This record gives sequence, structure tokens and C-alpha cells, in this order.
Amino acid sequence: MGKLRNFWKGLLAGGAGVAALAAVNAAVAREAPEPETGALGGEAGTYSWKHGQIFYRHAGAEDAPPVLFVHGIGAGARSFMWRRNFLPLSTGFRTYAVDLLGFGYSDKPANAPYSSDLYVELIRDFIREVVGRPAFVVAHTLSAAFAVRVADEQPELIGSLVLVSPTGADHLSTRPGMTGAAFYGLLHSPVLGTSFYNAVTSERGVRDFARDQLFYERRFASPRVVAHYYAVSHLPGAQHAATAFLSGYLNTDIREPFARLGQPVTLAWGRQDTTNPIEQAGLLLRLNPRARLEVFDRCRMMPQEEHAERFNALLREAFRESDDG
Repeated sequence: MGKLRNFWKGLLAGGAGVAALAAVNAAVAREAPEPETGALGGEAGTYSWKHGQIFYRHAGAEDAPPVLFVHGIGAGARSFMWRRNFLPLSTGFRTYAVDLLGFGYSDKPANAPYSSDLYVELIRDFIREVVGRPAFVVAHTLSAAFAVRVADEQPELIGSLVLVSPTGADHLSTRPGMTGAAFYGLLHSPVLGTSFYNAVTSERGVRDFARDQLFYERRFASPRVVAHYYAVSHLPGAQHAATAFLSGYLNTDIREPFARLGQPVTLAWGRQDTTNPIEQAGLLLRLNPRARLEVFDRCRMMPQEEHAERFNALLREAFRESDDG
């Protein structure tokens, strides 16, 4: 809360009133570029879910084993992050990549009940109603935690999991409490909340986050990648789910569900991940010794991009072994 308080003090000290902030927000909305489309390939589809339209892409033979890619949670997040994996896997699998509610090209309703339970339900319903049969799941960071809960609560829906730097194994997985609720209320303010969101998702902020936390090698934080994340983070309504995330409402504890998993589980972790350090993998392996850990050196949060060929080979190995079993 201290950083947010200092942010507002700085604005007021500079003479920025509510009207001025609203004007700045409108300018940001007007000037934000359109994100590129079709980076994944395959065919586009929409799923009419109870909380809104869900955008996804699919590729591969209809009778091939299905693989569902679920992007992580954060400003600008969407299925774009799987562009080095989605089509390569479609040569032997039926691949799906979904934009979760509130992200990418899916609907972003202001009053949706954004929570971990909502995304657990969405992944469950998508597998049931769109995929239509048990799937292998590849999920990133907080969405990996949602996938763990689906696999625990509805084990018949998920045959195997590859989890990239999953969260939810330590005390940070707790609910937001009163502080988070107050923070959420402030961030949800149409003018002040949007101003803070625009400040933390500025082009420079997105670039610095990509260079310092997403990728180990800066060449992966290319102008194209930064431009895409910036554009997606400023699509109309993009701040709603991000606000719930920043306030802690999407956090979920996976310790007990992860320990109960009977499906094959592979953890993929960047050795230099500073956002979710590799020590967290040790906590998960102690909870479920049947899980397998694959460590990617010279890598932070995005092994599927920084080491795409090795990551894709890992997916094929994990899912073919599961399918044969």
C-alpha cells in the first residue's frame, strides 16, 4: 500500500486533479495500439460461457490427443505466450490455447466475480464443453495453480499436467483479507484506479518487467513482444481482472490438492526465476514426490520461449508417456 500512497501523493503534488487524470486516461486509451492477431496460427473460435465470450484457437487433427495451453495471469497476458509451442505440438496433438476471461480477446466484464474459483470453473467447463474429452494441460504460474485444482477436483478431465513455475505452495497463496479488499476498492475506482493501472502498465513499465522478470536474455524482450504486451494490457476492460490479481483475489493454496494428484505431473522451472524462485519447486516435490522437475538454465519465467525446442520436446515426452500409459 505504501507505493500506491506515494504514487497518489506525487500526482497531487504535481497538481494533477481528478479531471486531469481522467483526461490522461482517455488519451492512453485512444493512443494504445491494436495488438497483432494470428501469432499462434490455427483457427479461431469462441466459447459462450456464462460470464462472457471466451476466445481461443485450435489446431491439429480432431481425433488426436488434446492439449490445452493456459496462459499465466498478469497485465497483457494471453495465449500469445504459447506462439512457439502451439503449432509445433499440433503435429501430433489437437491443440487448444485459450484467453481467460478478462484477458486477451475474451470478454472483460467489469462486474465479473474475478477469483481463483472463477478460473478453476472456466478451465473445467472449457475442457468439458469445448474439448469434449480428457485433455493434457500446459499452464503457467498462477493458472498452473488453477489447473492443479481442476485436476484434483475433477481428475477425469485431465490426463497429465506440465506446470510452468506454478504458484500456490507458500504463504503468499492466502486470501487477500482486509488490506487486499481496501486495495481492490481503490484500484477499482474508475479514475484513480485506472490512473494507477496505466502508470504500472506504461510502455517503459512493460519493457522493464519483460527484461528483468520475464526473460533471462534481453533479446527475448524484443520490441515486438513489448508492443504486444502493452497493447493487450490496454484493451478496453483489461484492468478489471488485473485489479483482482494485484489485490490478491486470484490467489489459491495448492498444497493439499497438489499432494493428492494422481496424474503425471512435470514442473518446468527457470533456474534464474526471481519472481517465483526455484526453491518453490522443492516445496512441491516434497508434497508430491511423484512429480518430475525439469530445470531450464539461463531462464526466468518463460522456458517455453527462451528454450522453445527443448520445452516442446518435454511436452511431447510427457504427454506421449501418459497416452501410452
